[in-house]
Amino acid sequence: MERLPYKQEVDARFIRPIRHTRNKSLDEFSCFMEIDPATISKLENRQLRFTPYYEEKLRLAMKRLRITGVEIQSIRKLIDVKESRNYRT
Repeated sequence: MERLPYKQEVDARFIRPIRHTRNKSLDEFSCFMEIDPATISKLENRQLRFTPYYEEKLRLAMKRLRITGVEIQSIRKLIDVKESRNYRT
């Protein structure tokens, strides 16, 4: 069995799938990320650059929602498949 990296890279593409994994609305997820729902929407739609500040906030939300490394790996595979088929992620 392959070992997962300890600290997996995440970017703006992961926000929506993580949010949907725990069935959270933008308003609910904003409480976990501690930023405005409008900002989360802009990050999801790539209208705002995903800076280290937002990465830290996303990691905080992942910790609070108890998102596991296996879930992150599954989301990564989902994103890769969607991108290979030219789906919007």
